[in-house]
Amino acid sequence: MKKLLSLLILTGTLFAQANNIFTLNPSVNSAGMGNVGIAHADVKNVFHNPAFAGLKESHYEISHIKWLPNLTDDMGYQSMLHTSDMGWSGEIFYFDYGTQVEADQGGIIIGDFESASFRMSGGYGFGFNDWLVGARLNFYHHNFVDDIDIGMNYGFDIGAYKEFGDTSVGIVLKDVGGDTEILEQTLNLPMSIGVGVGQKFGNFTLASDVKVFEDYNSIGIGGEYSLGVASLKAGYYTESEFDIDYFTIGGGINAGIVDLSLAYYYNTDSFHNETLMISFGFNF
Repeated sequence: MKKLLSLLILTGTLFAQANNIFTLNPSVNSAGMGNVGIAHADVKNVFHNPAFAGLKESHYEISHIKWLPNLTDDMGYQSMLHTSDMGWSGEIFYFDYGTQVEADQGGIIIGDFESASFRMSGGYGFGFNDWLVGARLNFYHHNFVDDIDIGMNYGFDIGAYKEFGDTSVGIVLKDVGGDTEILEQTLNLPMSIGVGVGQKFGNFTLASDVKVFEDYNSIGIGGEYSLGVASLKAGYYTESEFDIDYFTIGGGINAGIVDLSLAYYYNTDSFHNETLMISFGFNF
């Protein structure tokens, strides 16, 4: 489905929201739990907390999400994640806006074009006095229209995690860095501070995240029940300032080397309905 978005781009409306693309959650493992991951220790949640690279597990993962399928059929994002047994992590996140129809200021269609945004990240985590701490350097870039030059931007994340018996706590400062210059506009990164709390009850884990951005807050709460090689997940996520909320369900299979995660966003009154997420990974 081609989208008449070029007029929005030319007026800067799309540009004004471009950096928010980088707040989308590429971790399918956490998506089924209401996008909760700051205090849920797993290398697959290193997007939420760079300290989890300090778990020192070798993991490779590829994720695919078809974004907003009720609105369009050619928009989505992919990510590739790698964590090492030496505490390093790396990720590539690629958001494809799909094929769009280009029009001039008078609304006359003059052709098609492709648009995309991507982030490349590298981080390191380690243990320190019963804490896990970590940091990650991110590079961001947008490619909207060929004749519009948008430079690469940078930012960093820092995080910490600690367990107190069956209770876990995490704190993260994300997307701290430079500005993006687009069409004489200066766009700030969506800097946020997040706090997560988790509690284990045998095979069941309950966790919640609160993230505070400049213009809005987000809250997620979710649970995971472990069945050994498999797990079941459910949760709820909301951004009240933007009237965004949805329930999530998910699950995973970790059969030694092979790892599979699934998640589904559900809200019959929201454009997030019928959003399915899947990731496939390997553990070494």
